[in-house]
Amino acid sequence: YDGIPDANLQFINAYEEEDDTIIFDAIRSDGTQSSSSSSNTQWPWASSLSNYQSMASKKSLWRYKVHPQKGFISKDCISNDNLYFGIVNSKTSGQKHRYVYAAVGAMGEVVAPPQGITKFDLASNTQESWFPEEGYEFCGEPMYAPRRGVDDDVEDGGYILSTLFNGNEERSEIVVLKASDVASGPIARVPLDVVVPHGHHGCFASTDDANWTYEQIERRAKLADKMETRGSMWNEVKSDFSGLGLRFDDMEEYFGDLM
Repeated sequence: YDGIPDANLQFINAYEEEDDTIIFDAIRSDGTQSSSSSSNTQWPWASSLSNYQSMASKKSLWRYKVHPQKGFISKDCISNDNLYFGIVNSKTSGQKHRYVYAAVGAMGEVVAPPQGITKFDLASNTQESWFPEEGYEFCGEPMYAPRRGVDDDVEDGGYILSTLFNGNEERSEIVVLKASDVASGPIARVPLDVVVPHGHHGCFASTDDANWTYEQIERRAKLADKMETRGSMWNEVKSDFSGLGLRFDDMEEYFGDLM
């Protein structure tokens, strides 16, 4: 134990080695954020770098090793850069991975909001990063997208997608980078008609499951809003109140296409 609680981990991936050792990588918080100012939930929840630093903890990349035969756990810091949203190629989920991608702050080990995209090669112990040219542009969570026609054995043969927020013009776009060459920057930038707040989570889906209609998206948005506004009612016990924070007479309205 190094004095830092391991209660705040952003899990990336895990696998088992031949000697039964369990390896898992995670982004670890050092728990240093100021509790006095961390309750702001209004967008934007930070208006300056100092404001952000008062509310955000330092996060770095760590590797944990669980040794069940020896009865102990070890951990090592892979990178002390300020990192967020670590991912791997989903084809390696639960298997040994070589590459980790993450959003990274632009101030090295100093706490800063996620702005660039970084890639770690755990076999060669190297790192490459790309940062937007403009200081008011910020990338969010990276998402791995496979490339058609590329062998699944090529772990970095696909693309890295991320939502980029332009704070100066308050607009968003999707940036596309080659997973094999993150440092060269985007090969495409796709403007969006909506503003995506910086820091939103995302994922890539290549199936029809993600091809929702406008009506389905609107229904889900209403569902999310209702669940949020009724957050204070989670502990109520009533015959017409479900565990989702909705009354049963609302279920058909919001889940009609799923029921």
